[in-house]
Amino acid sequence: MSKSHQGTDDDNQDIKIGRISYINVDPVYYQFDHEPVPNGVQIISQPPSVLNKMLADKELDISSVSTSAFARYSDQWLLLPDLSIACFGKVLSVLLVSNEPFEKLQGQTVLLTEESATAVDLVKLIFSLKNISPAFKTGKVKSPDDLADFTGAGLVIGDAALKHKWENHFEHVWDLCEMWNQLTGLPFVFGVWAVRKSYARKYPQRVSLILEMFKNSKKEGMRNISDIARQSADKIGIDPDLSAKYFSSMYYNMSAPELECLKVFFDRLYCEEIINKKPELIFFNPAETHQAMST
Repeated sequence: MSKSHQGTDDDNQDIKIGRISYINVDPVYYQFDHEPVPNGVQIISQPPSVLNKMLADKELDISSVSTSAFARYSDQWLLLPDLSIACFGKVLSVLLVSNEPFEKLQGQTVLLTEESATAVDLVKLIFSLKNISPAFKTGKVKSPDDLADFTGAGLVIGDAALKHKWENHFEHVWDLCEMWNQLTGLPFVFGVWAVRKSYARKYPQRVSLILEMFKNSKKEGMRNISDIARQSADKIGIDPDLSAKYFSSMYYNMSAPELECLKVFFDRLYCEEIINKKPELIFFNPAETHQAMST
């Protein structure tokens, strides 16, 4: 990786890139998995909440992050164009499970994960829009045993949602992407790719190179999506047909519908006082002319 500046320790450091440690991002990182990572590039794989904090703490330069994390740090981060983790229909990996009907969860405990800010905000928003006020609590939901004898509801995300047959343990399993689609008619964007503004200003050429790598990698990943689905099934131990169905529901673009989703999601989070400021959508532009879209 060529250096566009010389003379400081920071200039000689590797570019630190975050990767969500769930299979849903595998298509975007396909070439990173199948070709040697270029010199000067480090890939750090962690759950979304960890990457969100690392990017905020300047421990990463570029990362896939929770959409909600971008909402909270849009004054410090830029979006990378044409990259997202999006879905329309059943996403299969973001579920709310309960033995109670949704409307009976008023006052009940809803156990939320620590791993994804977006899923947590989406749960809170859906309850708020439906005028239901449960008691939210943070905890771990990795298997049905974590909710044994639990009378409320639990949020299950990521690979854990795919690995277990939750419908065999709970009377109600709600797919949160499907619920959002029904409420808004829009796809839902669970994750985006972001770069720190200060890093992009200092090293626009580096960021441009990484962006080009991501775009090429995504293109190759989508060409090899069947192979990715098979490999991912082996990786986390799920049925290959389920893995294929999962990857057929996901896509990774950032076009007009996805941008509209972000605007509506951010606006409603603000209106429902889940976040305390209106985010702005500003994209990294290789020419350093940033296109701004305010919600």
